[in-house]
Amino acid sequence: MHQTSLGRLINVLAIIVVALWLIPVAWVALTSIKPTKIINAPEPTFYSFTPTDEHYIEIFDRFMFHRAMINSLVTVGVSTLIVMILALPAAYAVARMGLMGGDIWALSILSLRFMPGVVVVLPYFKMANGFGLIDSQLALIIVYTAFGLPFAVWILRSFLLDLPKEVEEAGRLDGLSWMQIIFRLILPMARPGIAVTAIFTFVFSWNEYLFSLFLTYDKATTMPVALQKTIDLYNVLWGSLSAGAVIQLLPMILVVFLLQQHIARGLALGAVK
Repeated sequence: MHQTSLGRLINVLAIIVVALWLIPVAWVALTSIKPTKIINAPEPTFYSFTPTDEHYIEIFDRFMFHRAMINSLVTVGVSTLIVMILALPAAYAVARMGLMGGDIWALSILSLRFMPGVVVVLPYFKMANGFGLIDSQLALIIVYTAFGLPFAVWILRSFLLDLPKEVEEAGRLDGLSWMQIIFRLILPMARPGIAVTAIFTFVFSWNEYLFSLFLTYDKATTMPVALQKTIDLYNVLWGSLSAGAVIQLLPMILVVFLLQQHIARGLALGAVK
């Protein structure tokens, strides 16, 4: 009976936590389909209004949000792919190849991620300007890769440490090289951890604001920076801002939904500790 009561209490607490997370999201989604007069009304309205798509039309027609969407998809997608391609061999080397001071190497790699972006944004700006990469997708891809790689290596290393060594030993007995072992044996077993790492890398870059603000002006602007155009000196276009926020949130929800089985397995097997 005591365990049953405890289980119910945990379920209630879980529902409360989920509700606290979903209420702001639901509020933003409702605001995105409310008419402007109702949004600016002194009393909040939850359901007694006629939904409108004017804010979604405005965010694309007036603020050219589709261009920011393409920039975000390209820069974040390419950088995440590069990070995962580089992170797997690096994590394998640190975790499984018996490098001298492997733990120190791993901590040193992760420490690169501890550095706040504001510390290095000016040097990145100077370098990008010197190479003519300001307001280009390539500049953001390079920066997102540099910032995402240390964290990805650390997460994958934690997962690879839990994989059985017998598979690798069998591969070496069969004459496989290190790269063949990684991509033919380790990669299939590490899919849950790779999925979790890819999602974290994607989300961090997708929501990144500072580097996009400093390294782009117009052509390569991503969605977080494009959203600020809905705010001027005298007014905040809450409807357009909410519509853009909903659009920005949808790809993350889709990615997590498609990879949810791998996420659960990765968390359970120790990909994130």
